[in-house]
Amino acid sequence: MKRLILIAASIVLVTGGCGPSETPQQKAAARLQKAEAAMNACKEKAGLASSPTPTTVLLADPATAGQPLTPETADQLRMKVQCRPELDELLGARRDAGR
Repeated sequence: MKRLILIAASIVLVTGGCGPSETPQQKAAARLQKAEAAMNACKEKAGLASSPTPTTVLLADPATAGQPLTPETADQLRMKVQCRPELDELLGARRDAGR
């Protein structure tokens, strides 16, 4: 009887891990969704919820070099500093998801 219980428990444990696993695309999409939520939470915490998310982590962005500091670019700089870990993860997740 004891042996039968052990065999049944082994079968349950072995077959429990054999379900369908996520595809790489599903994993990338889940990572992206989680990164977007974390970035939005950071933006909200910093009072920058209405500002667009930066597309780079460069503080001295060549695209804005030599231009006067505007409220929008100041918000972008604040976000790059205050939400750096979240921004790094979001940009990596976007890259891995092909966006």
